[in-house]
Amino acid sequence: MDDFIYRALIASLGVSVIAGSLGCFVIWKRLSYFSDSISHSALLGVALGLATGIGVNFGLLIVGALFATLIVILQQRNFWSNDAVLGIFSHVSLSLGIVVLGFIGDQNTDYFSYLFGDILSISIQDIYWIFVVMVVVIVILVFNWKKLLLLTLNEELAKAEGINKLAYELLFMFLIALAVSVSVQIVGVLLITSLLIIPPAIARVFSNSPINMIFSSIGVSIVSVMLGLYSSMSLDVATGPAIVITLGFFFFIVQLIPSQN
Repeated sequence: MDDFIYRALIASLGVSVIAGSLGCFVIWKRLSYFSDSISHSALLGVALGLATGIGVNFGLLIVGALFATLIVILQQRNFWSNDAVLGIFSHVSLSLGIVVLGFIGDQNTDYFSYLFGDILSISIQDIYWIFVVMVVVIVILVFNWKKLLLLTLNEELAKAEGINKLAYELLFMFLIALAVSVSVQIVGVLLITSLLIIPPAIARVFSNSPINMIFSSIGVSIVSVMLGLYSSMSLDVATGPAIVITLGFFFFIVQLIPSQN
């Protein structure tokens, strides 16, 4: 196989571990709409990275972390409902990204790849970035597992235990921003949320514990991304949609399996 295919496979493994593990918390905490809002801000991050020369990855991380922080702060004010705040940020950030890219882009700018992914364009530097993020995510989840899980399952008990809800919410949102920053080239800005929520939704059907669900979600994510990548190359279609269709197929199949929960 050509080198670009090996790079695509390696990158897929790293992103699958990141999305599969964080996606479980997204499902448990009912944050699908939040992750969708952050993923839409990714297009503005791409524009920032291209305009300033700092690189797309850092642009994605900066904008994602900034928007996540602003969303969490506004949610604490209880002036607007969560869905209103998320809806505003989601559409404003996506529109800003499109406008900024329109100003700084040229005829060589591949907008389609940013929207729907282009895994075959991944470089060695991108792979390094993905695996650095994977290590950071795993370390943070392992060392904060009990506190994050307690905040997810029983927020009042977590507060009684002295856990700082705001600090851990900001930490988790930062992890989501990291996940978004490495997923753009895999599935694109418009489909990132599907990579976060569909694998754990599938894993939930046959998992009987949080740990089991995380590992099952990672496994489902790896298999689906690999099959989607193969389908993309075989049928010559966009990588992101091919992966999401594969995930959707598995999701409907597992609905036939009796739940163990």
